[in-house]
Amino acid sequence: MGTRGSRLGPATTRPASRPPASRWRRWSPVVLVVVLLAAWPLTYRYSSVGLDIETSRAETVESRFYRVRWPGDGSVWVGWIDEHRPAARGARGGVDLGALVLQEPRPMPPRSTWNELGFWWQDVVAARGDQPSAAAPQADRVMLVGAPHWLFVLLAVVLAVARFRRRPAS
Repeated sequence: MGTRGSRLGPATTRPASRPPASRWRRWSPVVLVVVLLAAWPLTYRYSSVGLDIETSRAETVESRFYRVRWPGDGSVWVGWIDEHRPAARGARGGVDLGALVLQEPRPMPPRSTWNELGFWWQDVVAARGDQPSAAAPQADRVMLVGAPHWLFVLLAVVLAVARFRRRPAS
């Protein structure tokens, strides 16, 4: 009885396939581009997702809200908001997820050409006498940085093109 190669013709070897992690690294920028393009129309509705952390201190509750926010003007903001309020009876601190999704747009009034292009920097501290931020008027501190969504799409496209132009090592 002959060997399998002799009965079916000469034995051929397939080139070794890439490991799954390598394939994922190669295709992940393309997946990112598709997700960002699909989400682009949603940036024109107000959405906010994040983590709420509350700490009870004697007579007050200190709250910090970490957020990714889409105000409805096509930009994406990241940052945090600090608030202090009187403690309610039996109030305890805690951590929870917070979200508002696809609400009516709440665009901020632009103060510069950069704001009109979608770039934002909000660093408002009530203690130093700053005017309240329209992003969170009752907050003691607002720290938000924003950029237009199209910029993230552009960066993801550049990353995807660079990933596919790079030749695999031999």
